[in-house]
Amino acid sequence: MGRGVKHPGRGGTIDTRGPGARLPRRRLRVLARWFLVAAVAGAAVVAGPLATGPAAAEDGLPPVVAGPAVGGVVPVDKAVPVEVSRLVLSVNVEAEEATLSLLPARVTATVEARYTLRLAGEADRPRAVSLRFLAPPEVDARWDGRPAELYPGVYPGEQPGQPAGTGTEPGPGTRAPWPPAGAGLWLDPLAGGFYPVPSPPAALVASQALGTDVTLRPGQSHELLLRFPRVALGWETSRYLSPVYQLEVPLSPEAWAAFGPVDVHVAVPPGYVAGVAASGPDQGGPQPASTGQGLQDDAGRAGSRPGAYGYHRWETAPPRVVVATTATTGMWGRVVTRRRDVLWLLVVTWTVFALARAGLWRIGRRPDGWAWAALPALLVLPLAAGWVSWHSLRVPLWGYPFSLLQYALWVGGGLYVAGRLLGDLGGFLWLRWLYRRSRRRAREFPAGEGPAGPAGTAGLQEPSEPSPEGARPVPRGSGPGGLTAPAGGS
Repeated sequence: MGRGVKHPGRGGTIDTRGPGARLPRRRLRVLARWFLVAAVAGAAVVAGPLATGPAAAEDGLPPVVAGPAVGGVVPVDKAVPVEVSRLVLSVNVEAEEATLSLLPARVTATVEARYTLRLAGEADRPRAVSLRFLAPPEVDARWDGRPAELYPGVYPGEQPGQPAGTGTEPGPGTRAPWPPAGAGLWLDPLAGGFYPVPSPPAALVASQALGTDVTLRPGQSHELLLRFPRVALGWETSRYLSPVYQLEVPLSPEAWAAFGPVDVHVAVPPGYVAGVAASGPDQGGPQPASTGQGLQDDAGRAGSRPGAYGYHRWETAPPRVVVATTATTGMWGRVVTRRRDVLWLLVVTWTVFALARAGLWRIGRRPDGWAWAALPALLVLPLAAGWVSWHSLRVPLWGYPFSLLQYALWVGGGLYVAGRLLGDLGGFLWLRWLYRRSRRRAREFPAGEGPAGPAGTAGLQEPSEPSPEGARPVPRGSGPGGLTAPAGGS
């Protein structure tokens, strides 16, 4: 690029570098391009180790935070045999976008637990039963369609959040973290299965123990509906580009006389994917996929399409149900999942852009009609590279507030793409105009004569004839005395 193109049938060349261009300027452009490529590659190498670590995407909060426990309804007095004939658990994940694009979204969930309860065995009279469950600050409880009276209570047995075997019973209304300390396992919503987190989960949001008194009649089924709006989810930031949010719902089937099937419905917003699994006792970790426990990869995962939801059913109730979700923004079909992958994608994108643009300009400098075939690709190429970069940089790479520096990359990239688009279009049309003017002048002055010569041939002189005296050569067209005659004859 930037060299003169020899016009066919003419003795001169057309300078395709533009007016006033010189060889040093072309060298400076080549050096500037290679410097840009080296700078981007160096930034990827330097920032790669930083990008592999967890980003403080949650405004400086810990990289692993456990969410509150919700549900976990259990009877206080086991002398009254009560069974759960069915449990329907609905989790509707909601993502509230932040004011700025590069700030993390506020992801919450509306959880609805519908228990169908009945007296086990041969009961001959109604029985009063006290129930306990874990709830966030906002909760709506209904018993057989009517509002239920709630009061602070004591969660029986081991409080979720206490290490197994402590037997600690907190006081009324005590808030406790979830999951148990030292568990350190997170559900992968993309690949399935559990993975260890790099640090113990911090418990910044806790649940409270509430109680309600109900009456069960023999031979009848009763419904307890618990609805928890805007439940804060725990997050973990080291796995993927976006944080992995997780919700755990304890079921405690050992506290009931019998526990029937469990149906779980999970809905996610557009651009999110969710996974559903069951984990076992605290000391055992996740259970295998036997007797309805464990992760079912197909039925238990919600996709990232609008209105997507996942459904899973366990015939035997697991100790707890785990729901995890994450955003798929910038993952390019789940190929680019880590922050270092984004940096290498940018390096590859702009390297391909530079090589493809150089090849297209080799076609665009042709004097024939084939050059027009390169114009659409020259215009689409910077737009495609800019769109790939913008889509990849929509995810915070370095955490708040350093992720705000990506706005500067957005502006700089947009200006470069606009300048490159206008520059390539203007340069191509200007070169077409040069070729057209050269062909027109070639038709007007077949012998290369003219006041100033054809475009791009100014300054070119025809070969001189030797003088009869054997002295200095006399140019062709000179008059007597060695004076040059005006063009077109004297």
